[in-house]
Amino acid sequence: MKNSTKRIDKLVTQLPIPRPWNRTTFVDNVATLRGRPITLISTADLELPVTPDSACGIWLMRDSEDVIIYEAATSEYHIDQIVCHELGHMLLDHDRAAGTAENARAPDPLLRSAFPDLDPATVRAVLGRSDYGDRLEREAETFATLVMVAATADHPSQGLRNVLFRQQ
Repeated sequence: MKNSTKRIDKLVTQLPIPRPWNRTTFVDNVATLRGRPITLISTADLELPVTPDSACGIWLMRDSEDVIIYEAATSEYHIDQIVCHELGHMLLDHDRAAGTAENARAPDPLLRSAFPDLDPATVRAVLGRSDYGDRLEREAETFATLVMVAATADHPSQGLRNVLFRQQ
């Protein structure tokens, strides 16, 4: 097991993962740990078109809150994976690697559409889930996968059921 995977696995075992799994509760638990509110916004809530080149998840770190935008037109399991991926960026301190307010920008068309009047000075970091080619993205994806495995450990069929059948 690689060093970063060991570090991520250790972090996941220390988190208050709700059983049975509940995305909202987990996000609230992470917000409490971080001492900052986390707001989830679906692309459906924003009434934004999602294009193939759009990230399926974005973490927008503002001065006073964190915002996760996630693609809504997918399975509940995939939404959980997207949200956990963005939470992984937060908990793994990837904002330090992403930059500061001086170079923070909104490169993704989805983010520009969602927040056309967003003042870049209020943004500390923007990370988008679209490419697994770099270390930060691989770490965040590993984190998300380990959280989902832990969350469904008591109910192994739960994860697959959510992939195959969208909950209404």
